[in-house]
Amino acid sequence: MKLFTLVKVAYVMLIIVLLLMMWASVVRMHELPVQYPPCFFNPLCTCSKAIPDLGIVACYDVPMPRIPQPINSSKMFMLQLGNNGLRFLQPQYLMNTSLYKLQIKHNPLADIPDEAFLGLERSLWELDLSYNQLASVPSKSFRHLQKLRLLELTGNKISRIASENWRGLENSLQTLRLGRNAIEKLPADAFAGLTYLEILDLRENSLKEIDSSVFRDGMAHLTHLYLNDNQLTYVPYAQLSQLKRMKVLDLSYNRISRMLQTQQEPEIKGIQMSLDMLRLDYNQIEVLASGDFQHFYKVNRTYLSGNPLTMIEEGTFRDSRIRELHFSDCDLLEINSANLAGLESTLELLDVSGNNITTLPNRLFQDFDFLHTLIFRENRINTFSPTEIFNGFQYSLYNLDLSGKQNGMISLQDLRQMRNLRFLSISRMPQATLSADNFLEFGMDIKELWIVQSNLNTIKSHAFMHVRGIKYLDFSQNSISTIDDEAFSEVGHSLLTLRMSHGLSSTISEIPNRPFKSLTNLQHLDFSNNKIRSLPATSFHFLKRIKRIELQDNEIDNISKGTFQGDIHSMLEEINFAFNQVKNLQTHTFVDLASLMTINLEDNAINRIERRAFMNMNRLKYINLRGNKIRDIIDEAFQNLPDLEFLDLAYNNLHEFDFASFDQVGTLSSFKVNVSHNEIPRLWINSTTFAPISAIGGTVQSNIKVLDLSYNNISDIMKYYFKPVEYSLTHLYLSNNQLRNVTQGVFGNMPHLQWLDLRHNELKEVDFDCFKNTRNLQVLFLSWNEIMDIPAEALRPLKKLRIVDLSHNKLRMLPDNMFTDSNIESLDLSHNQFTRLPIKSMSLTSAASLTNLDMSWNVLSGIHNTDTIFRLRSLVWIDLSYNRLVRLDDGVFSDLPYLVHLDLSHNKQLILESRGRTFYGLEDTLLYLSLSNISLLSVNLSFNDLTMVPLITHSLPELKTFNLADNPITAITNTSFLGVADSLEELDIRRLTLSIFEAGAFCKTSKLRKLHITAYNGVKNFNFPNILQYNHGLKHLLIDVQNDTNLEKEMRGKLPYKLYNITLTGRALKNIHPQILHGMRNPHLYFGLYNTSVATVSREMFSNAQRVRNITVEIRKSDTRTLHNPSSGYKPGVPGERFIMKLRLAGSYLNCDCDIGLDSADQISTGTESENQNYKRYNGLKWIEVWQRKHRQYQEDRCTSYDEFKNFEHEEGDEFNCWDNGWDDDLRETFCLNKNNVSLSNALKMELECGWGAASHTIVLDTLTFLFFSIVLAIVY
Repeated sequence: MKLFTLVKVAYVMLIIVLLLMMWASVVRMHELPVQYPPCFFNPLCTCSKAIPDLGIVACYDVPMPRIPQPINSSKMFMLQLGNNGLRFLQPQYLMNTSLYKLQIKHNPLADIPDEAFLGLERSLWELDLSYNQLASVPSKSFRHLQKLRLLELTGNKISRIASENWRGLENSLQTLRLGRNAIEKLPADAFAGLTYLEILDLRENSLKEIDSSVFRDGMAHLTHLYLNDNQLTYVPYAQLSQLKRMKVLDLSYNRISRMLQTQQEPEIKGIQMSLDMLRLDYNQIEVLASGDFQHFYKVNRTYLSGNPLTMIEEGTFRDSRIRELHFSDCDLLEINSANLAGLESTLELLDVSGNNITTLPNRLFQDFDFLHTLIFRENRINTFSPTEIFNGFQYSLYNLDLSGKQNGMISLQDLRQMRNLRFLSISRMPQATLSADNFLEFGMDIKELWIVQSNLNTIKSHAFMHVRGIKYLDFSQNSISTIDDEAFSEVGHSLLTLRMSHGLSSTISEIPNRPFKSLTNLQHLDFSNNKIRSLPATSFHFLKRIKRIELQDNEIDNISKGTFQGDIHSMLEEINFAFNQVKNLQTHTFVDLASLMTINLEDNAINRIERRAFMNMNRLKYINLRGNKIRDIIDEAFQNLPDLEFLDLAYNNLHEFDFASFDQVGTLSSFKVNVSHNEIPRLWINSTTFAPISAIGGTVQSNIKVLDLSYNNISDIMKYYFKPVEYSLTHLYLSNNQLRNVTQGVFGNMPHLQWLDLRHNELKEVDFDCFKNTRNLQVLFLSWNEIMDIPAEALRPLKKLRIVDLSHNKLRMLPDNMFTDSNIESLDLSHNQFTRLPIKSMSLTSAASLTNLDMSWNVLSGIHNTDTIFRLRSLVWIDLSYNRLVRLDDGVFSDLPYLVHLDLSHNKQLILESRGRTFYGLEDTLLYLSLSNISLLSVNLSFNDLTMVPLITHSLPELKTFNLADNPITAITNTSFLGVADSLEELDIRRLTLSIFEAGAFCKTSKLRKLHITAYNGVKNFNFPNILQYNHGLKHLLIDVQNDTNLEKEMRGKLPYKLYNITLTGRALKNIHPQILHGMRNPHLYFGLYNTSVATVSREMFSNAQRVRNITVEIRKSDTRTLHNPSSGYKPGVPGERFIMKLRLAGSYLNCDCDIGLDSADQISTGTESENQNYKRYNGLKWIEVWQRKHRQYQEDRCTSYDEFKNFEHEEGDEFNCWDNGWDDDLRETFCLNKNNVSLSNALKMELECGWGAASHTIVLDTLTFLFFSIVLAIVY
């Protein structure tokens, strides 16, 4: 019987192991996005399966003004449309697809027809319509979807909702997302009937209160409610108490100043809620009073971080049950047991990081028996005696964080009695040496040890012999000069991650590889941001299980052959050598590495890549060689890399590009090569043999599908140059070159080419047969050239052509019947010399398919019925602005049933009769009518002769955008905007001739989010905080300066809590007062300068913004020569400190000298005391280099650990947050005025000797000088 039981147990364990292995493989599979093959109906889209069932169909960034007809004749599981320019959904166009999920995102969709989803009644489970321009809930379109579980409407322009919106979804809908809209009020029973709703997301709206009748039906299944980033001033206990199953309540980023309001007491007496998570972070709570949590009986996790909290009164948590309590980044001066009385039997985690705590009382939290995690980092604790303070719970503590430069010294031996510690992080230690004695009597459970920002300089042999189970060691931000060979010998079997990022002394120039020999189980090694110069070939030969090696931001000048070996490093997946000084890549530098997926060699000094430098790596997907000095790539430098998806060669010194460099590369992938921003003058074939012309190109075959040659100096392309790729190429980018003609020998034989970009060249001629056999072209960009004429035969073979851009040329007309067999969907002819609409250039079928037509900036004099505009019966969008229109025939648009957008602005002589029939037939469809401009949702009356705010606004109750700029209006009064106060979201009142501006003019515009306004310093007592004191939802403030001012008077006071974007424009602005950001109360700051005369941006301006934590700076078209360092933290996400997240300076010309610009305060905290002292001596733009290093060093933290510090405007989950190299390229496009306009990126790497190295060098000199004088003084005295 026992044997039978054992067998059963063994089988169960085997099944569990197999399931875990399958799960692990699935998780691994999702780490990199899957690349599916092209779709049959449009090769720019991808389909996971072939016809008839297409599986997952994705069309991201594919121009698609209308959904292709073939989609409706195929079955599919998922359809994903993103950034397509889609303005209209054809009714019944998805009827036969049997979709499970439909995603249409980031499109200018303003409305959805009632029959758009007809046919999906019993198949569609998920509908994602986020980040479009929907003005209302398209309820009739999805009312019949019986199985709809998820409805995503985030990021639209919805201002009102009603319970009728969800009719038909009562028995199916489980998740409803309405975040990032403009909803001001929830009506009674707004979600009544949604019986099975579990998740309701209402974040980032304009809600001021929650009516008691909203949730009165109880919503029996609701578990997650997101009300963050609204305008709530109190916790709506009574309203939420009816939600009995609620587990997650998010009220962060509101205006709540007290947990309990006196007027609430009678109606909420006796109410108690139990939650899994309560978020109240970044509100305005200054004091937690006794009894404040009486209505929360049980909350597993409570977040109060980022509040201006100074005091927690005794009894605050009486009778509450809380497991995790977060007070990070508040203003607390002390913490003691009395503050948390009532939580003794439940509290497991306490986070008080980033406060102003100076002392910890003895026997702190003595009765807190279950307290496992304490986080005290970044405080100001002077003296510290762990044996006295933690005496009551020293055996129950698992995780302890005491790191931070301003916390006091801590001896590791003082922590030895905490026998069950698993995680420990400290900074300042009394000694600079780490040895086995430090861990005497430590428990064996410790798994993670962080000694960061410390004074550590030596790690002795057998240092970890008493803590043999450590898996993660982080010694970043130190100055370690000695690591004994046997330092890690006892943790070799257990250690998985070793980090010494910016942790080594500048005296260490060779990677300390001898201690590695015992680390046979190590998976992640990070020695980035040091001064390592040499890398012995045997450095990693003992690391047999290594997966990830990070050595970026060092000074390594050579990677020897044999450093990485296939038989040893069979598990290696990622190598990062970016920002070193590697000069060339030898044969077999990277060879036979079976698991390798990413090689990053960005911004080195590589000038030559030898034959077979990259060879035989079947899983390799990404090689980054951007920003080097590559001039020569030898034939077959890249060999047998079948899965390679992206090779980045941009910003190098290539003078030629030869397809012979690639041998069996990208044969199993959609191989992309970026060779933009090089110095290629012409594309010629190097051939030493006298092969016949037709055979030029030889037998070389390449699998490149996407080739980017833009931003070179290409003026000539040899005939048949593209022959090696003519049967593989699908995308060809040649913009920003010097090409003069389009010929058949170059472009005439690419049968699979879908996308051709020739913008910004010098094209004058287009040959009649230039696309003779390139018959599958869909997207053709020829804008910004000098084309005067296009032969009719040139585009006729292109039967699949859909998107054509001929703007910014010198065209007067298009030949008749140019588009005969193609179904043109978008045609841009703006900025030419057309006198009539080119309708005759299209056949009846082509004209019938046209959706978007741009004819702006031409010389059209009229639109007449004789122009047969009725042929354009599918037209949705037409722009006729900036022409010479005088009259429009009656009913000229009446046969355009789908027209949504019509722009007639800036036609100065256009006459519209008061009772005319110009817009006859458009009553039910037109959503945007621009007459310079008036519309249903947007009114633009700029550049007119108005002397007062027009009363017509009182009859536009849905108005969201209102532009009155550049009018001679003399007064803005308290009643000027009353008519649109309930709906207005964006207002532009720049450059008016005001003499009166009443302080209450905006007091009723509660939805206002964007304000463009001039600093009217001629108006008495004009002050932005005063006029904006009631605009609690304002997020963007653009200030235009027309008169001499430094904005000190105009910006004095407290700004709205939601305001994070402050952009200053105007040539009159020469100086900015350091106090202008003192009133900032949002932790996020986007600071912009556009077209100003400001020469210097001071550090004090940012340091005065005391509540700000993450900063983005953007400077465009300004005279700024010096930008001081806005950061104060040594990395992103440090509580209480600022860190610059993005720096946008492209197009700026700065002074790049070391001795100009920064004062002694202009340093960046880097980790070690000696470095910080020496940074005070170095000025100029050095801080940008240091910041870049920090930015790269902590990129992973930006992506994961500190989610609240992500770029504030980007959509959650957007890969852009983590995979953004834009800030590097931005500095490549920033120039040094005093160094022959060399790019700032190159200056920082090559020329400025005041950077990282200079500081370190001076440290050594200063130390030696100090020692010398000390000895002399000792002898003398």
